[in-house]
This record gives sequence, structure tokens and C-alpha cells, in this order.
Amino acid sequence: MRFLFIVLLSVLITSAFPRQGQGQRPQRTPEENARTQVEWMKTDLKLDEATSKKVYDVVLKYAKQSSEERQKLIAAGDREGMRAKMAEINTARDKELKVILGDKNFELFKTKEAERRQAARPPRQN
Repeated sequence: MRFLFIVLLSVLITSAFPRQGQGQRPQRTPEENARTQVEWMKTDLKLDEATSKKVYDVVLKYAKQSSEERQKLIAAGDREGMRAKMAEINTARDKELKVILGDKNFELFKTKEAERRQAARPPRQN
């Protein structure tokens, strides 16, 4: 009887926590995404606290918008629509960030962002 109880408990515990898909990163909240992005921006762009706060507000606004749109478009199975919408959201975000950061820091931001994106990609297998 005790053995059956342990087996049942094990099954309940493992089924209560869904596994992430293989090779997929766990989904982070828009707040976590914004905090992570602003942290590297503070370091790499040498932002002061006031500028960091403004940048965080903008990044969070667009991270929330991006998350909502991504969920809708993934549910609809519209990958192309999602790419277009994410590009549109990023363009709007960049427009606001450019005003806050100034031309020189904005260009540095875009360079660093591209480098980080490239480093995050898994190497292609031939």
C-alpha cells in the first residue's frame, strides 16, 4: 500500500510541472526581459540612473506589447505576421530610444544589440 502511494505521489508531482520543450528557453516575463536588457545597456552604454529609468520604461512598454502580440500570433499560427509585427514594434521602440540615448549611444546600442543577438544564436550545423 505504501509503495502504491509513493508511485501515485511521484506521478502527480511530475505531471504537475510541465516540462519545457527540448532546446527551448523558458518564457520570461516582459519585466524580466526589460530588466535584463537595461542591465546590459547600463553597463555597455554607461547609462546614468535617470537615463536607465527612462530606457527601462520604454523597453518595458514595448516588451509588454511584443509579448501580447507574440501570444496572439503564435496561437493563430501566423509566423510571418509575427515577424512583421515584431519588426514594427522594434522600430517604434528604437524611435523612442534614439531620442533618449542620442545618436552616438543609439548607434552603439544597435551595434551591441546585433552582437548579442549573434552570440545567442546556436552555431549552424552543416
